[in-house]
Amino acid sequence: METLIKENELPVKELEKLGLYQDGKMNLSSEDVDALLSGRRTKMRSLFHLKMDGVAIRQLDAKLSLSRNEDGTVALNLHPIYREIKPHPLLSAEEAKVLLDGKLQSIQKVYEQADKKLTQLIIEYDKQTREFVAYHPDQVEVPIKVNGETLSEEQKKAFQRGDVIQLGDGTRIQHSATDSKGITSDRKALILSVLLDGGISYLLLRGISNLAGNNDAQKEGYTKGYNEALADSMVGKPKREAEMTVGEHIDYSRASQHSRGYGRTASR
Repeated sequence: METLIKENELPVKELEKLGLYQDGKMNLSSEDVDALLSGRRTKMRSLFHLKMDGVAIRQLDAKLSLSRNEDGTVALNLHPIYREIKPHPLLSAEEAKVLLDGKLQSIQKVYEQADKKLTQLIIEYDKQTREFVAYHPDQVEVPIKVNGETLSEEQKKAFQRGDVIQLGDGTRIQHSATDSKGITSDRKALILSVLLDGGISYLLLRGISNLAGNNDAQKEGYTKGYNEALADSMVGKPKREAEMTVGEHIDYSRASQHSRGYGRTASR
């Protein structure tokens, strides 16, 4: 699964100014780094003692994202908490209200570009920053498998569009550009199988946000497919980890992720 931005393209100087890159190391969780490289937003962060446009700012709460400029360089973007909701020109008042009320995760819109070609945008609402976020479906990374179930081409396209997908075990998932994990579900945990560095890697995700508009409590993630995918992810691991029970491995992963974050440090 190729990311939109490579690690060697990270705008180190901009990150250093924010205190997020020090002594050759990123001062971000691996989950936030994954979000940046994938074109998503990080979790909300508190940034201290900033100087922006000649103005000293003692503290700024904001999310971070990366974007690619026309010349191919990568820029760091700050998304602070706006006092008022920023409208989106493609949304009607009714559509905006549906997103604001949390009844839907996203809305699909088609618009005409400057070259007269039609293109599709998916629009979400970030309730933490009070702004609408738009993205192109073809820029969304899609896992090969979820809980051991291979996604069909139709399911992959639906995931990119922001549609809710139901797996064979009843699990429902949906892409989210405003969530740092990039996915929401009616289950608290998922195991994603992705193609990374020429091989299959396993990402164990916990603490997943609930589906928009889902009034039911989230279920635990320990379906048959989840357990089998977990067992597959342990092949080739050290004996101490490979012989853990599912419950023991979950506790171990939780402790590990607490200190290291999710994503690139998860089971592979």
